[in-house]
Amino acid sequence: MGCLALSVGAVAFAHDGQQEFMPGPGMNHQMPNPENREEHMKNSIDKLVNDGTITQKQATKLISFFKEKDAQRKSEMDKTRSMTPEERDKFFKEKFNQRPDMIKELKDAAGLSDEQAKAVDDALRPPHRPGPEGGPCCPKLPTP
Repeated sequence: MGCLALSVGAVAFAHDGQQEFMPGPGMNHQMPNPENREEHMKNSIDKLVNDGTITQKQATKLISFFKEKDAQRKSEMDKTRSMTPEERDKFFKEKFNQRPDMIKELKDAAGLSDEQAKAVDDALRPPHRPGPEGGPCCPKLPTP
């Protein structure tokens, strides 16, 4: 009984009161609802314009680009509703095997330089908890 208490105590002290990422149904990472995503995107792009990182013309192009991407995503989701489970599995396997190059897409959509596209990408994607070496523990999620 003493060993059990000692091991549980050691885990509690090692945990140091910080909340830990737990994958699965009890994940403490919440995806923002669409209104918050759109507001976050607009605020982030406005900040980049105010900082002089991008121009207002580029910001307008970026907002149009992301609205188009959102419409494409909605269209794909509507299409998957009419698919059989097998067709849906095949569709998602193909889709997720083709990772988009967001930096290239941002550059093409708004005429951004490499540095500008990286700044937009960093501003719009949600931060991740640090991994064991201090860097992100997992790759960034695709920008909506």
